[in-house]
Amino acid sequence: MRILMISDHSDPLADIGSKEAGGQNIYVYYLARFLARSGVFVDIYTRWDRKTKKEIRTINHHVRVIRVKAGPKRYLPKEQFLTVLDEFTNNIMRRMERENIQYDLIHTNYWYSGLAGLAIAKKYGLPHYHVYHSLGQIRRDTLQNYNKLGNGLVLYEERNASEEKIAKEATGIIATSPVEKDTIIKLFNVNPGKISVIPIGVDQKIFYPRNYYRVRRRLRISEDEKVLLYVGRIEWRKGINTLLFAFQSVLKQYPRSRLVIIGGGKTDSVKRLEIEDINRQQQLISELGLGNHVAHLGPKPQKELPYYYSAADVCVVPSYYEPFGIVPLESMACGTPVVASRTGGLQYTVQDRITGRLAEVRNQADLAEKLTDVLENGKLYYSNKCVERVDKLFNWEKISKQYIYHFNRHIDRKENHADSNAGPVRRTGTA
Repeated sequence: MRILMISDHSDPLADIGSKEAGGQNIYVYYLARFLARSGVFVDIYTRWDRKTKKEIRTINHHVRVIRVKAGPKRYLPKEQFLTVLDEFTNNIMRRMERENIQYDLIHTNYWYSGLAGLAIAKKYGLPHYHVYHSLGQIRRDTLQNYNKLGNGLVLYEERNASEEKIAKEATGIIATSPVEKDTIIKLFNVNPGKISVIPIGVDQKIFYPRNYYRVRRRLRISEDEKVLLYVGRIEWRKGINTLLFAFQSVLKQYPRSRLVIIGGGKTDSVKRLEIEDINRQQQLISELGLGNHVAHLGPKPQKELPYYYSAADVCVVPSYYEPFGIVPLESMACGTPVVASRTGGLQYTVQDRITGRLAEVRNQADLAEKLTDVLENGKLYYSNKCVERVDKLFNWEKISKQYIYHFNRHIDRKENHADSNAGPVRRTGTA
């Protein structure tokens, strides 16, 4: 099987944790890698956003990242991607024809990729499967609720219309949780049979429990200190300000506590995007008198994150909206309970009272109460259930096989058998 995967603004090899790189990047990277372990060939097409990046990067024997020229080779806010979408789509098709590649199907991520996928599927007669990652209508409502919409209404109207078009015209939709499936059905009046639920996974060879005391010594954290961990982007919708207010309340009961914040961009262009949120956060930390209890460590490589998860007593995901959320999976895989907002896919990944707690969105009192509850119960109360849930539902090995089974049902194996087994060098065939 050979898959044309499109991930418009989310380069799977980008640094994770910045404003423009997060869950979608991780999902695309790991899905492709685990599909490859079953012999699937994957080409990931993404926008070429930096001159210093190579046009083609080989991840392994079966997976390539192909960067496509679409506008200048520099950072482009994803809100402006429509201005380069036609060029992006046309250059993908030029690459296909230049290499004479025959793909079995198209897998697209986010709505810009979905529109590109519709055009390519129509021209070449390929089945097309789409993952939304985020829904415009829900995002717009969230922005309006918090007076953050600004001048973005026109774009969201276009996005909503495009997402409905994708829902109607794509061969199939893949929802990452039952919650998302229900939302898609309600928004777009789609036949439920067109939507399959396949969750996002976590790499359990990287994310697994480390010895609590050993990693604390490694990170120079006292054994008697309560550690609350936040991992993610530094932006208002992730709910960090709500977390800071809640943490102030937690400190009254657990004065020997520390909030560790991991995330943020590495490059100057991304740091400039985050500066407003970071300044607001620092000001609030000062106003609340939390300076001695909050450590902002910046971005950390994936290979280091398991040590922080394992050293923490609880991981906090206070987002105002989260379509799925990979951070809870990483934390639970390391045996650390999660307190998350009762919204979106978080209601599926986190089991209330079993792998952590769910708190009302943007409710600092409820968040503080749920954090205190988890700290009182203790980490060991949740650890085994956390690891068991990840192993049962969010194991990439199992998830990749679900994808292969799902895709194979829609491919004429007789027609494509010869090319699908051609090997990594022979990428030829009739496009």
